[in-house]
Amino acid sequence: MNTRQFAVNLAVLLLLLGQALSHTLPVKAHGGGDLVAGPVQAGPYVVSVWVNPPQPRSQELTHFTVGLAEPQNRAAVLDAQVMVTMKLLDSDLEALSSPATTEQSINKLFYETDLELSDPGRYLTSIDVIGSEGKGQVSLEIEVKPPPPFNWFLIGLGAIVIVLVLGWLRSRNSREDSIQD
Repeated sequence: MNTRQFAVNLAVLLLLLGQALSHTLPVKAHGGGDLVAGPVQAGPYVVSVWVNPPQPRSQELTHFTVGLAEPQNRAAVLDAQVMVTMKLLDSDLEALSSPATTEQSINKLFYETDLELSDPGRYLTSIDVIGSEGKGQVSLEIEVKPPPPFNWFLIGLGAIVIVLVLGWLRSRNSREDSIQD
């Protein structure tokens, strides 16, 4: 295998690996996503909720960002306790809960947490807030889709192995041909 051919094979391998990894590695999302609730009054607070990725999938992390504000002046509320709870509708499965905190947030004006749901379906999602001004709750339904049908990481890894084996066989055949000449 000459140098040019090796460089082309290496570039193809890196592209395949990058493509495979970009579809499979869990990413800790912070902020962003789609606004799914709010700003809405919840007790003595104004609450906004974002979900990332915009279309949650089972067996993958779903990231929640919660913004809390005072209704009068929209000043951020930073001393509350926020709990995100998801319960699969029409199921006996236990609800999954996680505290959203400002410590988990890059932007300390928001409360953030991640949940990983094992089953697809419609989830009743509750954002419960307890703070010095009182309690509030926002409830909504979120559709969680099944995981992607393909494991792109394994497909990409398999393609890389095939390209490496073919390159090795070709270089071996080229060496044997040059020895016979």
